[in-house]
Amino acid sequence: MSNTMPVKDALRAHLARRCTEEELRNWYDPLHIAMDQEKSRLTVMFPHRLFGAWFAKTGQEAFESCLAPCLGGDIPVHYAVLQQDTQADAPLFPFSARSVRGGKPFGEAFTLENFIVNKKNFFPLAIAREVTKPQQEPNYNPLVYYGKSGSGKTHILRAIANELCAAYDYHAIFYGSIAELVQEYEHHGNASNAGRYQVYFVDDIHLAAGNFSLQEKLVVFLDACLYGKKQLVCACSGSLASHRGFSESLRSRLELGLIAALQNPDIDVRMRFAQAQCALHGISLAQEHMLLLAQRCEHLRYLSGVLLKIAAYKKHTQHEIAPQDIEKILQHSGEHSPITPQDIIRRVAKHFSLPPEELMNNQRKPALVFARQMTMYLCREILGLSYPAIGQILGGKDHSTVMYGIKKIENYIVTHKNAHTEITELKHLCAQRHY
Repeated sequence: MSNTMPVKDALRAHLARRCTEEELRNWYDPLHIAMDQEKSRLTVMFPHRLFGAWFAKTGQEAFESCLAPCLGGDIPVHYAVLQQDTQADAPLFPFSARSVRGGKPFGEAFTLENFIVNKKNFFPLAIAREVTKPQQEPNYNPLVYYGKSGSGKTHILRAIANELCAAYDYHAIFYGSIAELVQEYEHHGNASNAGRYQVYFVDDIHLAAGNFSLQEKLVVFLDACLYGKKQLVCACSGSLASHRGFSESLRSRLELGLIAALQNPDIDVRMRFAQAQCALHGISLAQEHMLLLAQRCEHLRYLSGVLLKIAAYKKHTQHEIAPQDIEKILQHSGEHSPITPQDIIRRVAKHFSLPPEELMNNQRKPALVFARQMTMYLCREILGLSYPAIGQILGGKDHSTVMYGIKKIENYIVTHKNAHTEITELKHLCAQRHY
């Protein structure tokens, strides 16, 4: 490869005509760019893979539009992640992120501002805002959020992580499952140090219930985390007391900090959520129609799926939504039925013309592997499931296999022009009950 600086500088000067200096500092300057003369292509490398997903939404269109006029001719682009991102001294897990000022590496949709609450969930949100304030040592450690499925646990964890990216620099935040946390600690921690990160986020901590070997390791980590004054934020489905499989030593340490209950969204929250989603998707609905949706859809994930179908219907028919259209969509969506992993498996299997059971076996045919990885990605994106949970659903796959599969799909999205459209359509189809 040739020297990277002349190419990168030339592209930056061209981009400066249409992008602000702040935008270029955010999504362009962290890129590593080189011209491969042998393959006649431009190689763009991201500091980590989540940056790639953020770049695809933020700057890819502007970047690619300047290639031909700046470099001359139709130059193919190869996107990749820096090799050192997978070395032992770099974060091993997908949601370990370098802070990018102005960006949200844990998902653009996850902010405290759009976490819709009323008086019922005012306290959990207030605590979240408190945790994101600069402080010498954690005031609430560990902080445990619990609630039923669809109460917003994953949203609030990722929103806190995004907020903290403004305070902590380079790979200071860990977000993953319990198994990933323990693996990270065993690689880089010790009895007096919780590891390389300043803040740890652990989703689905209830999955440790009944696994006492894992719990023993988790207890050691918690002690190191508390001793090292490093913030730990967890999410649990249901209260700690409702899980009889927790050891007394683990339960006592989790209860040492602050436990905040998230209530299921009531009609007021669901109504405001519907209004926000309609504004996001450009859907014009009367108040009584949004109220109907809020009444009929008790889970926000289900409500989001119905609104996604309404948006797709409007886009393809080019007609305004009528009351009978809403009723028809609701009838075919299944009342009070949130999307399940089985829905995603069936939908993906049909999309790729495969028997659903083959997605859960260990066959390694390329088409089957790709469909299985797509299922993993959609289970993560739509349902927010942990890697171990997805692995169990797909026939007992190891969490590292799931992580690798999701990474492959995220790379596919970056490198294939129509991938985003394909996945958006699959998300829409996964919300359908009758196929």
